[in-house]
Amino acid sequence: MGHWAVRSVGGRYCSTVTDMSKTLRIVRRALVSICLLSIGLVAVPAAHQVVHADGLNGGGEFHPLTPARIFDSRTNDGGPINDPSPGAKPIAFDHRTFDVSVLGQGGVPTDPSQVLAIVVNVTVTAPDTAGVLGAYGAGSKPATLTSLLNFRAGDTVSNNAILSPGTGGKLTMDLFGGTGSAYVVIDVFGWLSTSAVPSGGDGSRLIPVDPGRILDTREGLNVRQGPLGANSSITVPIRGVTDNHGNAPVPDDGSVVGALVNIVGITDRSGGVATFLSATPAEVPAGTIPATSNVNLPPAFIKANLAIVPVGADGRIHLFNRFGQTDVAIDIVGYLQSGVDATSTNGRVIPLAAPFRTSDTREASFGATPLGPGQAESWSFAAFQASVKLNGGYVGAQAAVIGNLTNASLTRQYATVPVLSYLTAWPGGTRPLTSNLDTNELPIAVPNMSIIRYSNDGQYTMQMYNYAGYAHYLFDASAVVLQ
Repeated sequence: MGHWAVRSVGGRYCSTVTDMSKTLRIVRRALVSICLLSIGLVAVPAAHQVVHADGLNGGGEFHPLTPARIFDSRTNDGGPINDPSPGAKPIAFDHRTFDVSVLGQGGVPTDPSQVLAIVVNVTVTAPDTAGVLGAYGAGSKPATLTSLLNFRAGDTVSNNAILSPGTGGKLTMDLFGGTGSAYVVIDVFGWLSTSAVPSGGDGSRLIPVDPGRILDTREGLNVRQGPLGANSSITVPIRGVTDNHGNAPVPDDGSVVGALVNIVGITDRSGGVATFLSATPAEVPAGTIPATSNVNLPPAFIKANLAIVPVGADGRIHLFNRFGQTDVAIDIVGYLQSGVDATSTNGRVIPLAAPFRTSDTREASFGATPLGPGQAESWSFAAFQASVKLNGGYVGAQAAVIGNLTNASLTRQYATVPVLSYLTAWPGGTRPLTSNLDTNELPIAVPNMSIIRYSNDGQYTMQMYNYAGYAHYLFDASAVVLQ
């Protein structure tokens, strides 16, 4: 099997590097380069090629929705197996697939010719064994194994995804890796339009930025210091906000209508309890609880989840905590802008036919070598970005890739010292003090949807840093952002 992302020798650095490890990395890059010759092209679904026959004008724009729950197997709403009986309906594993209708749900248009993709948050809750969940458009099963969620027995875990509806305007959920069952919940947050959407709609473009931390309750960054209490919320500035590097990544302009933020929930204080966090454009009224969630947190844990949140009229978003004392850090990775020149491709988001695994450090073709403590390495996506086709032709220069970054395993550096780590992806230059996902040494993979901006030198590279321990990780691409 070939690979589209090339692991770079020169980009990896650490405090000490032996001659033997240098030789291993050179061999690894040679193996990957050979594999590139043997793989086919990644393409946008044929149905979307048709609606884009007149070009990308109007296509790939984001339309935010009021967050809405469109599927919940705990209440048998839209029962996945069409069982008319009332009550909860757990879903069996062992590659048990079920389809969920998404067109016309939660504000998504009913016309399939207008919907390029939808943005959803998928949650697995109360599984009785460990397992994995994959998601893709119905009839578009990935050519390579991909995953959206990994979970243990009893976990409640969630992750965002950009998915293109398939046959019948449906998404397919695939549970595998165990012999038990679990409940599945799906919330919709927005949709991407095709060129069939009439001009003058309220679509916006996704503008990726260098990641920067804009809020941290542990340090009082852009907010009062101290955790969020139960049923409380904080206000987070977005337009014109200054990050922890002194930069202002988002314009202070009314054209900014949404934010892409990585929300890190932290319940590792003494007495921390399980909770969930919800990001909203307006403050949640006192005495009410949001109907949807962005981050689900067990006690004594640190977890990140990417969220796409509409920005309120005041240029801010709001974050609600349900239970206990919870610290929060927020990293800005992009924003949504309205009114962009219709003839420009800048910020248009084009989904792949199905998620595609670009890289996996566990595989022999990458040397089967984890990223060590305090190490970083460079990846080239030049071959991948050149492979994305639309109507048989090159889709165009790209600014970023969107996909699921998973820390597949984390092992200790010292046998008697527990390890807690995080992975950071960035285009290049000085490493930002941010994280894409946070991981402890529990025997379960940790995923998070990530938007990774490429270097602006025409080489389409990105850097990956591991804070502590030895981390194996993988990346499943699901969409690209055009320049």
